[in-house]
Amino acid sequence: MDVKAEFVCSAARYDQLPSPHGDEFCVLGRSNVGKSSFINHVFGDYGLARVSKKPGKTTLANYFKLSDGSVWVDLPGYGFARAAKSEQNRWGVLIEDYCAKRPNLTGGIWLLDVRHPGLDIDRMARQWFSARRLPLLPILMKCDKLTSAALRRHVALFVKEFGLTETPAVYSITTVEYREAFWKRFEQWRGSISK
Repeated sequence: MDVKAEFVCSAARYDQLPSPHGDEFCVLGRSNVGKSSFINHVFGDYGLARVSKKPGKTTLANYFKLSDGSVWVDLPGYGFARAAKSEQNRWGVLIEDYCAKRPNLTGGIWLLDVRHPGLDIDRMARQWFSARRLPLLPILMKCDKLTSAALRRHVALFVKEFGLTETPAVYSITTVEYREAFWKRFEQWRGSISK
């Protein structure tokens, strides 16, 4: 699948986002899970989203318009404690307002670090998303960091920890094969939640 993305704007507050238009998907995950790197890799555009080795780099909702007419919104990561309390609160309000109020929010692409199954912060996030009935596509990031045997074990642990009905997709920004597999999985998921 050859979908292109274009950065449109960033928003510090919900009311700064563009008017709702088309299917919208948010990218969610713990701080430093690799959301910006994932966005750059999945679209094959390495200057699309700002990347940093330091957690908490994404502090705004970054709005991307896709060539298929849909929209992706990269939200700030959750669970980062080294920012000022006021800034953490602003991120929380932004995520809460976005997930609760956005009328065309279709689903969330939920990135998780495959090396750390069952973190408390991810379990809390799962409960929060479930309470809002937000359809989630779990993607296990950094799968290149594990051996194939460890990867199988960890994937099984994620299924058990979060009560997933399907095996989550695995992802690494190291090769394009993961990109191709992601788009196939994404289109299947998108079709299943739009019925």
